[in-house]
Amino acid sequence: MDDIRPATSTDVDQLIEAEQHPAAREHLRERWQQQLRGEDLFLLARRAGAVVGHTMLLRESKYPTIQAKYEPAEINALHAYVQGQGIGTAIVAAAEGIAAEWGRAYVGLAVGLDNPGARRLYERLGYELWADGQVLDEWTEKDADGNIVRSHRDPCDYLLKPLTSNSVSGQV
Repeated sequence: MDDIRPATSTDVDQLIEAEQHPAAREHLRERWQQQLRGEDLFLLARRAGAVVGHTMLLRESKYPTIQAKYEPAEINALHAYVQGQGIGTAIVAAAEGIAAEWGRAYVGLAVGLDNPGARRLYERLGYELWADGQVLDEWTEKDADGNIVRSHRDPCDYLLKPLTSNSVSGQV
């Protein structure tokens, strides 16, 4: 059974130490800071004590049009270090449980057009495509000094899942 819970400072220090790419280290630090500010949760999945995956659970969608219509919590950048072992499914289930505790009626996520495997997983877990078109996922990679080293603008499909008796397809 996987253990999924918010990161601790020790966890983040270990992840940063193990990470080879400078921008990825900064990304981990940013996620940790978001959690420290109480904005979001940096969830880590552990199996036999080792971190095997992570995601950021945002308290609200980073896409204004989706936030205005559904007010979902949002799963951001789900990573299962090994595919096909239920890690991603376990992380999603934990995130949904937390979102429900926060009183959210929906949880959503953006999935890259180049990631059909992830989309199949999310659809299998009950996520449905929202009908208002794609979202543009914009984010930056930074170095240790906070300088932007790369900017991303990725078109994505957005999927939603009701956490209550709400219907996505009936309301989208």
